[in-house]
Amino acid sequence: MCDVDDSVKTVSSGTQKGSARRPTQADVARLAGVSTATVSHVLSGRADRTGAGNAQTRARVERAMKQLDYRPNWAGRALRRQRTGLVGALVSAGGNPWRDSLITVAKRELAKRSLDLVVFPDVGADEAADRLADLLDRGAVDACFMVHLEETGDVAERLARSPIPSVAFAEGDAAGLPTVRHGYAEAAAEAAARLRERGVRRFMIATESMGPGHSLWRDVVDPIRTALAEGAADGVSAEHIEIDYRISADLGPLDWASLEAAGPEDPIVLLCSSDRLAIQIAAECERRSIDVGRAVGVVGRGDIAEAAERRLPLSTLGTSATRYEDVFAALAASAESGEKLDAGWEFPWHVIERASTAAIGRRT
Repeated sequence: MCDVDDSVKTVSSGTQKGSARRPTQADVARLAGVSTATVSHVLSGRADRTGAGNAQTRARVERAMKQLDYRPNWAGRALRRQRTGLVGALVSAGGNPWRDSLITVAKRELAKRSLDLVVFPDVGADEAADRLADLLDRGAVDACFMVHLEETGDVAERLARSPIPSVAFAEGDAAGLPTVRHGYAEAAAEAAARLRERGVRRFMIATESMGPGHSLWRDVVDPIRTALAEGAADGVSAEHIEIDYRISADLGPLDWASLEAAGPEDPIVLLCSSDRLAIQIAAECERRSIDVGRAVGVVGRGDIAEAAERRLPLSTLGTSATRYEDVFAALAASAESGEKLDAGWEFPWHVIERASTAAIGRRT
């Protein structure tokens, strides 16, 4: 039983002996000195948009809620509004730093409107997709977003048929859903073409192991090969190596003899499918005393902090001009209104060149 002060006891004085009446919004409003409508606005996230006055009002309401030990009846609220207050995130198995940061942004932005995020992992599996379809049919969430699942079964089609607002982080077809696109293929081609134009003739494309139809073919391998094909007559070559990546990368398949023999006059550039793979390759090169940045270039993908903060910062593909907050603010508004989104977003990736390639192919 929590201790309360005299003002709280006065509110509860009408209760029967031995029982504790659950505090209401009216009790909170009375203690905070505001209207019940203001309390409702604070609970819905619509208060405290601008101005110090609104912030002070919110603070008074929140102090009163804490003092009264007031807990909103979200189940009743959801029943009245025919809303659950939940937004679903549909993702594939496993994680990566970029997706984890995206989920963090989503949680933060949705919380501003008192919405909670529920992550549905591994929805590409048939059984998981069936469970997801059942949840959507039952209205278990008010809105959804999917992250790079356009090649996975019929997830996008099921989501498009659902009546709830949805958005897809996707490069390929997403069954007509509004999309958030980054232009991964264009960025990969830009990196390869830029280095080829600087005179680099030898490339290795290092990717995690992947089967036929994997998105890395479309987003990384194929656009790089196409960009380098224009220099084939000048002796440009590109070898694709698949790396078994679980807890750490098995770098055995890389041609270490060629990498160790490379020099500034005839460098090799490794174009990697992720920053985490590029970091491990660069570290192993340095362990073998390979001159990264002059004899061997390394380019990652994803622009994670660890790549930029190394002793020798890694070049990468990414963008700093993302406004994912805008995406999730729009999705939150749609979750409240029930109206579907009708437009998407583009946050184009580009080459972010750092010390691991800045001097490669340049004549001093």
